[in-house]
Amino acid sequence: MKRKQFKQNPGSSAICYYRYSSDSQRDCSIEQQQEAAREYAERMGLDIIREYKDPGYSGTSSDRPDYQRMLYEVETLRPANLILWKTDRLARDREDLVYAKVRLRKCGVKIHYVAEAVPEDDVTQILIESIYEAMAETYSVNLRQNVLRGLHYNAERCLYNGNLILGYVGEKNKPYRIDKKSAEIVKQIFEEYADGKPKQRIVDDLNRKGLRTVRGNQFTVNAISHILSNNAYVGVYKFGDIIKADGMPRIIDDDLFLRVQERIQKNKRGGKGAVKKLNPEAPIAEYFLTGKLFCMECNSPMTGISGKGKGGDLFYYYSCSGHRKKQCGMKNKRKELLERITWKVLHDLLSDGAYRIVLAEEIYSRYQSQNDRQAYISTLKARLAETEKKLKNILKAIESGIFNDSTAERMAELESEKKALQEEIAVEENRQKFRLTREQIIKFFDSFAGDINNPEKFKRILELFVAKIYVTNSGKMLFTFYYSDDRREVDIQDMKEDLDRNRELNELMNLPNEDDFIVKKKRKEDEPHPFV
Repeated sequence: MKRKQFKQNPGSSAICYYRYSSDSQRDCSIEQQQEAAREYAERMGLDIIREYKDPGYSGTSSDRPDYQRMLYEVETLRPANLILWKTDRLARDREDLVYAKVRLRKCGVKIHYVAEAVPEDDVTQILIESIYEAMAETYSVNLRQNVLRGLHYNAERCLYNGNLILGYVGEKNKPYRIDKKSAEIVKQIFEEYADGKPKQRIVDDLNRKGLRTVRGNQFTVNAISHILSNNAYVGVYKFGDIIKADGMPRIIDDDLFLRVQERIQKNKRGGKGAVKKLNPEAPIAEYFLTGKLFCMECNSPMTGISGKGKGGDLFYYYSCSGHRKKQCGMKNKRKELLERITWKVLHDLLSDGAYRIVLAEEIYSRYQSQNDRQAYISTLKARLAETEKKLKNILKAIESGIFNDSTAERMAELESEKKALQEEIAVEENRQKFRLTREQIIKFFDSFAGDINNPEKFKRILELFVAKIYVTNSGKMLFTFYYSDDRREVDIQDMKEDLDRNRELNELMNLPNEDDFIVKKKRKEDEPHPFV
């Protein structure tokens, strides 16, 4: 097929695109690229009308804010030229490069390279550009392989690979070490849960004392669940498919760890224990929306249950706790359907690059508004001084011979409060040392874009982004989110029809269905609903 003749837009207008992966990259910085592009434009008689910059973004990903903005805006700006430092600034992935160049070519944009000699004639230009593209892709592949090789090398020797775990500290190229202060928190969580204390009460007590997770956040039920199921605490080192027994310094003994796992399984209402009783061969259901899903009728949480239909098949539902107490008319809702709808809503939300940028800007604005944390630190230090004063008074009372059960209990409370305040002060002072940038926040949100057809990634997104999901008896789902006032209402039946239609099309075209980790098997519409 004859290649369509390229027709450049008239005039001397030009746009520029600059990209730089990291501060340590041995390449031309954004500022250097910008300076060289402007000199080139002046030399060639081009007029720069807009510049796009993606600092700190890898060329292997097309999910870059200004890169996407540039490809979108060329259709309306219609510039005659695009100035790049090199081919690999546009992308390092061959498919992304082809897509970008086709789009630019259709919009009448000619590409100029400042630091690479590309011939003017059409045929030779294609060949030379292809060589540069292949070199860029090879560099990227080699770099990725070298990084992975280094990570696997570390994992084989049970060295720290950047994974933060409460109770441990890690240094580059060294094994994990136990952090005595946070290890005590881990032991406390395991012991209290094994003794029957509910997760929510553990969370409330930890947060009330001012204790924080390994990332400096308040504790949540999900955070406690991750801790209780992490076998690093019994000495197992895990990185990808590399698992090493006794690769971690042990914090929890086997007996306590097993007692905790037994209680976790016992407490899964409608989960492993109940399902196994109904059908020992049945797969274990994971209720992804537990803790996020609520009944709109009575505001009670909706949790997972299971039961057998008339034909002996197992069915899984989310059930309103108010309904189970006969205080609410909310019917049980199919687990698979609610989770598929949630998957679709989050997938669409996080695939919207503009939404991610707006969200990141909002977070950065909030972060900046809290820039002066010195007043809060002063308050904490004042409370610490007051607590220490109270402890001294108790010690004086003990020296005077006044000692009883109440004195001992009060002293223990004050010691615990003192420790919590000291740790909170340390956390706040560290926050003052390490300030976030707008680009870091955008990159963090961008890391969740694309497919979320991985159960762990799906759970992580739920935990970070979703505040609550409400279900109504009239067949609606209302999504509320952290960091945003955005509220999304969907009709359950309409969304189900869309999802089923997409699934049938994918199966017809022999394409994978992205939410397969939620849908374990396809069920007939006329199968009985034992709980509805």
